[in-house]
Amino acid sequence: MRVAVLMGGDSSEREVSLRSGQAVAQGLREAGHEVVEVEIPNVAAVIGCEALQGVDVVFPALHGGDGEDGHLQAVLEVLGVPYALSGPAASALAMDKGLTKRLMRAAGIPTPDWLQVTWNCRPGASPQVSVPGAGPGPELTLDRIQERVLAEIGFPAVVKLNNGGSSVGVEIVDRPADFAAAFERVAAAQGTCLVDVLVEKYIPGRELTAAILLGRRLPLLEIRPRDGFYDYRNKYTSGASDYLVPAPVHSPVYEQIVGDALRLYELAGCRGMARIDFRLDGDAYSCLEINTIPGMTATSLVPKAAAAVGIGFAALVDDLCRAARLPGEAAPGRAFS
Repeated sequence: MRVAVLMGGDSSEREVSLRSGQAVAQGLREAGHEVVEVEIPNVAAVIGCEALQGVDVVFPALHGGDGEDGHLQAVLEVLGVPYALSGPAASALAMDKGLTKRLMRAAGIPTPDWLQVTWNCRPGASPQVSVPGAGPGPELTLDRIQERVLAEIGFPAVVKLNNGGSSVGVEIVDRPADFAAAFERVAAAQGTCLVDVLVEKYIPGRELTAAILLGRRLPLLEIRPRDGFYDYRNKYTSGASDYLVPAPVHSPVYEQIVGDALRLYELAGCRGMARIDFRLDGDAYSCLEINTIPGMTATSLVPKAAAAVGIGFAALVDDLCRAARLPGEAAPGRAFS
């Protein structure tokens, strides 16, 4: 096949996207495909892109922003270009962490309590706060938001961008006195006047991720950062974290986690692959979010989980591209549970 790998974009995850795209392109070449690497400045550049002429399938390796939130996928559908991974609706849902958490809560999948704050940073504008099961609250000051976090969620709390990724714009706040400054730093990471911030109850314990490949479960993986939490540095610095696959989680908790991961994948309407992140505190687990374009770098998690069942990187990206041109989600020639 002739495959175009899209990478770059204009989100805060551009550098990670370039690394993922280059790795995917190399893997596809090893699998015998003709590959065109297409570095784009933004999603609009796809329209009229000559490099996409005559390709059999597009592999989107853009992380965050318009490349992952459904905009790119919608453009490709309008252009009639086949592409791997999830479609516009699933991509948009998964990028919106608050909306995904509402889906989880409705489905009975445990997820930490949260507040969602939409803030217009222009002078004179005030934030709006929403809570699960309720509409937007009254206009509130940052001090009042801090009071609500203390009363409804408690500390420590996680402050993060509602539509962010790669742990860009994530802070763990231990004390109420540190909340306002942390919130403002996270809001600044959005890079726009209108920011959408999620304040989530911090769940102590272990960091787990469950990968779904073509509608099937890959082994559960545990991440153990050697220092601090699984932030941007620990995600993309070789040797900064240790990975255990399959994760040493006893039954039946292991089966419950991977079962809920597959259920969320199906409820969200994902296809191709997705990575679902969890925290495990004792035997109690919480689902944090779902990622429809997981990283594909040397330190990324889905390739590690696939390798644990004998699917090498070249075979992984080959299967995803072939499945994009086939009905359903059957992996060509692969057998795993």
